[in-house]
Amino acid sequence: MQQLDNQEILMKLKSSKQFWDIKKKLKQGLGDQQKIGVNDIQKFAQSCEIEDQLTKLISHILRKSKKRESLKEDQIEFLNTSKIKWTELLFKNLDIVHQKTKNQEEDDTNTDSKLYIYDEKNLLAFLQTFKQQQQSIALYQNVQFQSNKLLNVNIPLKSSQSILDKYQYLLLQEELQDDKINKIRKQIENEHIDIELEKIAQTFVPNGERCLLYLKYFEFDHQETVLQQNFAKLQKECSNQLFYDELLEIDGHEISEDTFYFVFQEQILTCLKCFIRDRTIKENIRIQLQNGVKKEHAEFQLPVTGFFPFKNISKYVAPLCYLSTKIHIIYALFKEFFCRYFCFLHAISSENNSILSLCMQIEEIVSTRSPKLFHHLKVIGCDTLKLIIHQLVYCFIGDMDPPHILTIYDSIIGHDSLEILVILCVGFLNKYKPKLLLAKNQENVQQIFSELREDRFQELVQFAYKQ
Repeated sequence: MQQLDNQEILMKLKSSKQFWDIKKKLKQGLGDQQKIGVNDIQKFAQSCEIEDQLTKLISHILRKSKKRESLKEDQIEFLNTSKIKWTELLFKNLDIVHQKTKNQEEDDTNTDSKLYIYDEKNLLAFLQTFKQQQQSIALYQNVQFQSNKLLNVNIPLKSSQSILDKYQYLLLQEELQDDKINKIRKQIENEHIDIELEKIAQTFVPNGERCLLYLKYFEFDHQETVLQQNFAKLQKECSNQLFYDELLEIDGHEISEDTFYFVFQEQILTCLKCFIRDRTIKENIRIQLQNGVKKEHAEFQLPVTGFFPFKNISKYVAPLCYLSTKIHIIYALFKEFFCRYFCFLHAISSENNSILSLCMQIEEIVSTRSPKLFHHLKVIGCDTLKLIIHQLVYCFIGDMDPPHILTIYDSIIGHDSLEILVILCVGFLNKYKPKLLLAKNQENVQQIFSELREDRFQELVQFAYKQ
């Protein structure tokens, strides 16, 4: 990590509203004294907790700096090589998709809904091709080879029990009274430190204050004019048509079939078209999704974002449309969520938040806590991961009502992690375990999930801890 020097820390402190609030409080407290020594300042600062506030503020600045670092290379070399292969595969897929669009233009009766570069099934199929490597490296000796699992990859993993322990507090959450909700509202309005905002997001966020909490957490709460100007510039660039726009329009049309999001179709599509033209994404995204190579003599290159748009990308935008009527706010929140978190769901990596790591955690928990279900699904040719990959990659959007999805977003911010998705996927499988154990083939399983169903955040959390 590149360390900030003292001057940089001071500059960032001065750009914070809380710094000037602390300074004002200090000035008011010591204003009547003729001579003020260092000891006087220290005593006063300690007595009214200014010292603690300043320490938290500096810690906040250092944490924000660390979060913004981009992960370009993986510590495991074969994953870097795999990312190159994945990129090459996507270029081939792009050529196929482009040819399909040409065929449609020539023949109006030829309609093919599969106009996307990749989806979650393609991604999982690619992850399955990984082979266990570097078995002799001491760093990974504590990870045992499990031949009965879909992903046989040797990477360092967190303890599955530690993830279960981390979110167990959610089992005890109760409905809050009005006075407690009002107290949380005031906390959100007055708080600026990310650690404190994370604590609020872990427990309960009132619907009316969620947008403000997100804006504060991402440090956008005093930047609306800048956000508006940046978005306007991107909108102007949309007048120049890109091939990718056609894919996004198809994707946006599919999300419009969801009764919760059809009214937002235009906003979602506008956000996505601006997104693939946003040059700042490449420098702000936490991890590269593709390796960024330029293919010689290719008709198309990677968008300026550094990665290809994928099927159902519109799902990540849709729930945020409930937070604001201002499209530049919706876009800013979507961009930040994607650059910090959702990018890991599409990246070949050994990071804890990566799709590979999350998948392996789910397999580990289900195989140890529900071995009968794990084995049964294997026998009927419907592996655990194949069953929940859609819910995992798209954060249950489309499977839960928007308030429950936004609770997932809260939890992601609250723990600065995607691991809540592991808990929810395990809960999802446990909820339908009785029916799944009766299924005799993949068709039976598909029938179970084709039926009208309703999944809720708290309900799936409860099921995750049942054995």
